[in-house]
Amino acid sequence: MKWSSIDVLCCPFCKGSVVLRGREPEGGDLVFEGELICASCRRAFTIHKGIVHFLQTGELVGSNKKHARLNDMFSHVYTPTVKLMFALCGGEERARCECMDRLEWHEGARILEVGIGTGDNLPYLRRRLHRFQAYGVDISRSMLRHCESNVKKWGMEAELFLAEAERLPFKDGTFDVVFHIGAINFFTDKKRAIEEMIRVARPGTKIIIADENERALRVLDKFLLQLWIGKREEVVPPIDLVPQAMQEVRLETIWRGYGYCIEFRTPG
Repeated sequence: MKWSSIDVLCCPFCKGSVVLRGREPEGGDLVFEGELICASCRRAFTIHKGIVHFLQTGELVGSNKKHARLNDMFSHVYTPTVKLMFALCGGEERARCECMDRLEWHEGARILEVGIGTGDNLPYLRRRLHRFQAYGVDISRSMLRHCESNVKKWGMEAELFLAEAERLPFKDGTFDVVFHIGAINFFTDKKRAIEEMIRVARPGTKIIIADENERALRVLDKFLLQLWIGKREEVVPPIDLVPQAMQEVRLETIWRGYGYCIEFRTPG
């Protein structure tokens, strides 16, 4: 975690400001170990190996708990598995660009990916921008460790946080770009997650949310998805959960009929 990032962080529970317990970093901006303390509710959040843990395993409930367990178990094969899945959609390059090209970019943008996983979308950001600040949250510790390794391998920088989409640890209006690809179907509270993405986006920000549709998940069910996830509800794109105040709301089928994309703009 960068010391300078404290200015945009908040307690995910009460939204109070957080302060670093202990000494400020000397000779650099990085904080590898320590604690953040909420000035309002006094909750403490551990910083371990540069990643702030805004979430404890016991705090996960519902689908998030199952999904985090699945991701921790299979994070080492996540990237090749996704590549194989995207082969049905015309290839990984096409599938990722079909989502990323909908976003609006500018140099120096502060970008948040909700559910960053192993960070496979980050190289697509670097193609579009020379200067940007990348932030990512995920509920899986193992995914974030793999993401951190990838970021170093690619020679990039990204601020990573263990946190739920339903409780983002950022102040209101922090980000120029907000997006989520590939997990909202299994969020415990989709409505709250969407509201949180809106809250942390700046006025006029275009947000995209994409995931597999029911057709795709029926294919995955045949490959033991139901064995690991258990009985699931039929997938319905959560466009009805987008608040009425949002502008330019659209729902489109993507990934050669195997996915959907919701896009909308926050009021300016």
